Amino acid sequence: MLENLDDESAARTEADVMVLTRRQDITGRGEWLMNIDFIAVAHRDHPLAALDGPLEDSALAPWPLVRIADQGGDSQAPRDAWTFSTIDAAIDAVMYQVGFGWLPEERIRPHLDQGVLKRLPLSHGARRATPLHLIVKRDLAPIDEQVATLLALFRTP
Repeated sequence: MLENLDDESAARTEADVMVLTRRQDITGRGEWLMNIDFIAVAHRDHPLAALDGPLEDSALAPWPLVRIADQGGDSQAPRDAWTFSTIDAAIDAVMYQVGFGWLPEERIRPHLDQGVLKRLPLSHGARRATPLHLIVKRDLAPIDEQVATLLALFRTP
């Protein structure tokens, strides 16, 4: 099941295997899987895309920040933000010029290559990385063949 959980919910979950953005010793054995790279972008027709860089926070302030639920790591000052529960919905919001956002580079690569989305030349923080951790419940033993296969698939690059 795919689900966004905050730290407290993840600690109480009954799931045997989880992929989380934060490693949590309280829920089980954890290991780093990979980093997801996010880049700051706006639609090519959005007013932010027309500005010359480097852009400061004050240039971003008038525009809503498009966020992915539980994306963490947002060091921006409080502002209007639209939070979406899926990556696809957040990408669509930026594509429809609702605002700007840090989106997963791999998922928006075609839009970048076609010039539909533009990287924002920020003075700092134009690129962010979010680690993904594989967490296996401590008391999950013995691990059956299906769970072992799932874990092997997660660990395969």
